[in-house]
Amino acid sequence: MKYVMEVLGPFQYWTLWMLKRHTVLLHHVSTVYNNMFNHMNGVMQVFAKQKTQWKEDLFFTVKLARQKLSKYYAEVTPMTGMLLISAHILDPFRKLRSFRKWDK
Repeated sequence: MKYVMEVLGPFQYWTLWMLKRHTVLLHHVSTVYNNMFNHMNGVMQVFAKQKTQWKEDLFFTVKLARQKLSKYYAEVTPMTGMLLISAHILDPFRKLRSFRKWDK
């Protein structure tokens, strides 16, 4: 259980971090993705040569999670990034709410 909690720790951290924010987060995408890739690479390196079944399963799971994260990361380009920011600002439910703090 300890290993599973260590593997999932950064997922929980970044998920909670993003939930607490009420603003545009796109400029943090690289930081979050790089942190997650580094973490998953480290986990995969540790478990790559393990022969215990649960450790092999954990390696396989992290490998699949890394592939899925890579797919999402590949879709974030400067052009789509600007589109996402613009969509956030123009969203009728949030319309400029993210920038209220700047008006002080």
